[in-house]
Amino acid sequence: MILRIIVSIGLVFSVLKGATQQRCGTAEYFKQQLSDDPTYRQRLDEVENFTRQKTGTENTAQRTGSLQGVIKIPVVFHVLYHLPEENITAAAIQQQIDALNRDFRKRNNDTVNTPAAFKSVAADMEIEFYPATMDPQGRSTSGIVRKYTPVTQWYADDKMKFTSGYGDDAWDSRSYLNIWICNLKSAFGYSNFPGVDNKIDGIVIASVVFSTTYGSVNPVYGRTLVHEVGHWLNLRHLWGDTYCGDDYISDTPKQAGYTPDCPSGIRISCGNSPAGDMYMNFMDFTDDRCMNLFTLGQKQRARALFEPGGPRNSLLSSKGLNISTIQAAEVPDFYPQWLHAQVYPNPATSSINIYFEYDERWLGKELLVVDMTGRVVIKKIINSKIQNIDISRLPAGVYFIRAEKDGEKIISRFVRL
Repeated sequence: MILRIIVSIGLVFSVLKGATQQRCGTAEYFKQQLSDDPTYRQRLDEVENFTRQKTGTENTAQRTGSLQGVIKIPVVFHVLYHLPEENITAAAIQQQIDALNRDFRKRNNDTVNTPAAFKSVAADMEIEFYPATMDPQGRSTSGIVRKYTPVTQWYADDKMKFTSGYGDDAWDSRSYLNIWICNLKSAFGYSNFPGVDNKIDGIVIASVVFSTTYGSVNPVYGRTLVHEVGHWLNLRHLWGDTYCGDDYISDTPKQAGYTPDCPSGIRISCGNSPAGDMYMNFMDFTDDRCMNLFTLGQKQRARALFEPGGPRNSLLSSKGLNISTIQAAEVPDFYPQWLHAQVYPNPATSSINIYFEYDERWLGKELLVVDMTGRVVIKKIINSKIQNIDISRLPAGVYFIRAEKDGEKIISRFVRL
């Protein structure tokens, strides 16, 4: 009883320490899913029953399954940005791909830090990740979709997964791993387990994770996404999200709860002596620099999903990594450069078009055209996503377009010839 109280107090302090943003929001998201969708529990049970059929009652290294060789997964990154710094670079995304392949293939140099008691169960997951080279329409792609959004921050409610909510629709999740990068609040990332609707199947990761100012959980390691991909592969937190809970895997010792910061030495809980907690596992909450292994049992549980009839088996026949000779048509970038509405043509002689397609909430708001002296020369209510303005009566010169809604301002410039 005393041990339970001590652990509970420790968890409270840990939660308070990370109250502004949790390491992983999957547990809370999962509970909400179960509450919102009464049928999800049945689908989850079906996935669990399938997994146990392929791996045994508990996942162990003794069951290898029929699937052999390296599994290659096509990935699409949906980059949703409101501010320029949220428009994550291709180089940063590739760095994250490299981190996934490093850790899932046990190529991380810090495997030397794995305690001797756990070295025998440390596993090469034999799963690799690659940016998609072919989109669902059979066209060539970089595997990155970039989209300006008027939404300034997102929460773990899946709204970023739909164009209708100013996010971006998933590519067919039966053929791609969808990863949304956005200004996610309350957590650094969250994922769903297998069995959800294809339209929301994937991972959400906070854009701040890619920042060099992220701290100990930083892009050099990239292990926030490694952890969330683990969930997408049906791996649970080691403590089963409850005191001394179950992650359904035999070679990960039970432990009282999650482990913050970067501990050292043997930490005993839940009767797991003599080895203690496996806090250096990627499915704990330790800092990136202190994580270093998946286990053989986790490997078998994850790979079972790809067996014939499994919920992720269709990814093995995905065309997402094929080479396409069809180039996608280049789409004009009418999204604003940090809230600067696009004006075309510019310079202009008789009329201009101002593009509000990126955010229809501008409709009904007042728009002003102002000259260099600050005098308002045109006043108009925005009534179209592509607003036409007659400037034929304006003298030649430089003019500014101004509008404001809900505290958000835009200002653009155009030249009247």
